[in-house]
Amino acid sequence: MARTKNRGMNFASSPTSNKMMRWRLGKYIRLSKEDLLRGRDESNSVVNQRLLLEQYHQTHMDEFYEGDESDVYVDDGKTGTDTDREDFQRLLADVYSGKINCVIVKDLSRLSRNYTDAGNLIENLFVRLNIRFISLAEGVDSYRNPDSVSNIIVPITNVMNDMYSRDISKKVLAGRMTRSRQGKFGGGQQPLGLMRDPEERGHLILDPDTAPTIRKIYDLALNGWGCMRIAKQLMEDKIPITRVKSNTECDVNYYSWGSARISHILRNPFYKGAHLVCRTHQKGIRSNTYDIIPREEWEVLEGCHEAIVSPEDWEKVQELIDRRPPIMEGNACPFYNLFHGIIYCATCGKSMQVRYEKVGRTGKNRFTGEEREPIDKAYYICQTYNRLGKNACTSHKVEARDLYNLVLKDIQELAAMALKDVESFYQRISSRMERRYLADASEMEKERERLEARNREIDDMFLNLYMTRQRESCQSSGL
Repeated sequence: MARTKNRGMNFASSPTSNKMMRWRLGKYIRLSKEDLLRGRDESNSVVNQRLLLEQYHQTHMDEFYEGDESDVYVDDGKTGTDTDREDFQRLLADVYSGKINCVIVKDLSRLSRNYTDAGNLIENLFVRLNIRFISLAEGVDSYRNPDSVSNIIVPITNVMNDMYSRDISKKVLAGRMTRSRQGKFGGGQQPLGLMRDPEERGHLILDPDTAPTIRKIYDLALNGWGCMRIAKQLMEDKIPITRVKSNTECDVNYYSWGSARISHILRNPFYKGAHLVCRTHQKGIRSNTYDIIPREEWEVLEGCHEAIVSPEDWEKVQELIDRRPPIMEGNACPFYNLFHGIIYCATCGKSMQVRYEKVGRTGKNRFTGEEREPIDKAYYICQTYNRLGKNACTSHKVEARDLYNLVLKDIQELAAMALKDVESFYQRISSRMERRYLADASEMEKERERLEARNREIDDMFLNLYMTRQRESCQSSGL
């Protein structure tokens, strides 16, 4: 069925009252990404929307003050599923400040495609602040026809707009997944070392500026280097972590490589010429929450892009990484990772990382003739110092065994105290918990009082703005 939404749109003539209220008009225009992609929908183009709104303005000149370009708010290529739009936020700011007191849109979908947001804007914000709202397609005008705002057509239209956007989102996601399963790079930032092929959409080729960096990382990994050692070497060589123009000066942050970044590169199948379909799974449309897909369940398609390293070298790197004992599983001593994630540097606040080293001599025992194995030694070290060196922070190095013994000794002393006098120990713990609770309660009470004061300040601000607009309206209407 052909779309007839915008055909035959008639504008009502203005009343002939000599004391008609004049409004400060704000024209809101939005064109979504889907409208841009379709291209053929001229009815929703920015030019068409501007023409319709300007036509209404010219037809009802006696109702509005003379406007300028600042009263036109355009969000080009922005989705209507949320309110995080630059010019829409500027529109709301001008509404709150009293710069405009009338908002006009081509249709309700331009304002929002989220049912909840649209209802709150129209029924709560605009009505509560006495803002005139006009939607041309649906014939909504909160000043000329107050009942049109509460007409059943408005919520039904908002629901349909919401369902339409959800349907479009599902189709877009399905289209992206289809292209990805065809081995096409779907979008976003391409991996470092690769660039888009200008001759074939969705195909990646080598980036001559950054591909050598990736090759160097894999060569060092094949030589047995760990991720942190590789990161330090890249920082010493002043190799930037992202694409930069050759004539651009980089600050220190461009060289701040980390072990996680190196690990991500070494695990990325794109560098062997393969294509990874997706790393995450979206839980639901508009949820903005994702489940990370385990590496063992990755869907990888071979031979889709140009390779920086050979598949054989890539597999060798994976074997080297898999042979290394994960830090979280510990090593010979079970207490090495007992404090992982709960011990922090007192200077910079970053977590302390576990590091291992071999101590003791190797070779054969002269008494037994058995091969002598070096002993594993673990220690905690500041993460900032480990990555950026002594100029950023100090090491704060502490052996894991010493820390374990100190904590164990404290636990044993407390246990002995509890066994010796249970009642006294209970009173001591209760008193400590009570002091902590009172301190937390005091802080929460201060925060509550601060927020209440801020709310009162905002309420007063809204009231003053409202009263100011009312006085201006009365003066403009001659009352």
